[in-house]
Amino acid sequence: MDHSGDRQELVRSLNSDHRAYVRFRNNTVRKVDVIWINYEGSRVKYRTLLPGQFFDANTYLSHPWMFRDSDTQDKLVVKSKEVFRPPPSVIRSVPNEGNAEPVRRLERTIVYITIPVYTLKERAMQVIRSYISQPDRVCQLELPVALKNELMSMMREHCVRRAV
Repeated sequence: MDHSGDRQELVRSLNSDHRAYVRFRNNTVRKVDVIWINYEGSRVKYRTLLPGQFFDANTYLSHPWMFRDSDTQDKLVVKSKEVFRPPPSVIRSVPNEGNAEPVRRLERTIVYITIPVYTLKERAMQVIRSYISQPDRVCQLELPVALKNELMSMMREHCVRRAV
């Protein structure tokens, strides 16, 4: 449930009826974990892309994907969205040498993984986190208690995600 009391939809793969062909391209300077969300809603890491690398995925329209910074587990996005759902693939006709009939070619959708526009608070917390080696060191910072708690929670979540 979210804070308004409404039920949130479980993000998960639904079926494998309609194929989609995508090329995930890391357009960041970070290492990116490419994650498929399976039928139960669990995250399955497919691979890690270095800056500038790409990965061709044969997937399905109802299969959601997400992306995380491999080192920090901070969210990354596609078209400003955290969860990517593949669009239908496009089929193009291209000229066929020596033949009147054009060749029909399936084109992959290019998916650019980028860094989102973080709020100033989110970015500040990421930078502070990068300087702290142990979560218990957060208590020593001269920050309001609410920010300390949020920072400790952020660091614990990072540790849990790294263990998965």
